[in-house]
Formats: sequence, C-alpha cells, structure tokens
Amino acid sequence: MSLVEDLAHQLAEAHKAGRHDVDAKPYSELDRDAALAVQLRVMQLLGQTPGLLKTAVAPDGVGVCAPIFASKFSQSASYQLPSANVTGLELEVGLVLDRDLDEATARADEIDVVEAIDYYFVGIEICGTRYVDRTIAGFNGGLADGMSSLGYVMNPTHRDLGAEIDDFEVTLEFGGKQIHAAPAKHSFGTVLKSFIAYAKNQNPAFPLKAGTIVTTGSLCGLVPITGTGHVKGQLGAYTVEFDIV
Repeated sequence: MSLVEDLAHQLAEAHKAGRHDVDAKPYSELDRDAALAVQLRVMQLLGQTPGLLKTAVAPDGVGVCAPIFASKFSQSASYQLPSANVTGLELEVGLVLDRDLDEATARADEIDVVEAIDYYFVGIEICGTRYVDRTIAGFNGGLADGMSSLGYVMNPTHRDLGAEIDDFEVTLEFGGKQIHAAPAKHSFGTVLKSFIAYAKNQNPAFPLKAGTIVTTGSLCGLVPITGTGHVKGQLGAYTVEFDIV
C-alpha cells in the first residue's frame, strides 16, 4: 500500500467511526500534491461527492480547495449533524456560479471571475478534525483532512449585498447562549480573495462549473463549541439555524 493510500485509509476510517484519533505528524510532512491526493482518495473511499467547495489561500499565495461532502450539506433549518469530531463554527458568505469558469479565463481577467457568479448567500460551516492534534498538521496536513471540513448549512436566500461585509456584525448562538458577537472580518481579507485565487489554480478533480457552490472563508474565525445544542447564526437580515445532536 502506498503512503497516500495508507494515510487516506486512516482518515476514511476515522470519518466512518466519528473518531479523531489519527496522528497528524505523517500528514504534516506531505507536499501539496500528496495532500490533495489524500484528500481526493478519502472522498472516494467514503463514496462521497462534493456538496460545495471550500476555498483557501495557501501560505505561498496559491488557491486551494477542499470538498464539503454532499451528505453533510443542507439548506434546511431542521438539519441535524452528529456532534462527533465537531470543533467549532464559522459563519461565511458563499457564492454560486452561473457559468463554467476555467483557469485561462480567470488568469486573463479577474472581472470575468466575478461576473461568473450568479448569487451570494450566508451559511455556517461546521468544522471538525480527524486528528488527535490538529495544530501539528500544518497547512498541507490540514488540506489532506479536508481543511477541517465536517458539514455546512446554507440559507438559500440570495444575499442582496453580495460580497459586501463592511459595517456588518456576526452573531452566533449555541444552546441558547450567545457565543460570538463582533464585526464581520474575513479570514482572507475579502469574500472573493480565496475564490479568485482558486479560480486561477483549479484542482482538476474539482473544476468550477455552472452551479458549483463555493464558500470562501470565515467572517468570525473559528468559534469553538463542544457538546450538543441548537445553532443560530446571523449576518444582517440573514439567519442560519440547525442542530448539533
């Protein structure tokens, strides 16, 4: 069994069992290509497909993504996600494409990247890990583990202000208690930064096609949670609700 296959099997088994007992050190030593190969193989071993793509900017400025599985993606306030491996919540502004977008087009003119967007929405990513200690995984180790993706709940209402987040506050409640209230601040600077970076450097396994749903980074960092309870997040007039059970 190859190294990629071995590491992918460890993560896939942890996914299946709802465990976070995988040693992150071997994953921290992967280069980006190997980390992406592990990420893809885990999805294949689990028989999953992407519900949406989570984009990010690597330390060297290159755009990358990880799939959030379709089985863990919902647009319903009645959604329930098991608490196993949950580490926290991230409220985000995402987008949906209305046309295919290839790398050549994205590199030629960023305006074409923005014009490929059909609409924006507000959602909450539920983050989790399969590692014993996520902090030692490094960026590539995190990439191999799907950038700590676990689930996602989207408010399907189109956000009329698009990517604009200035002068908005993010609030999060969990189990009836407020756990975050602060001005929106994007983890990559703007809602579009990681999406544009990924559009210029797409993983062939996850091309940007019409209808692709993309979430581009947190407006509140990672807000830690443990246990079970009702989640409610809000950005302006847009609310996202679901349950951790």
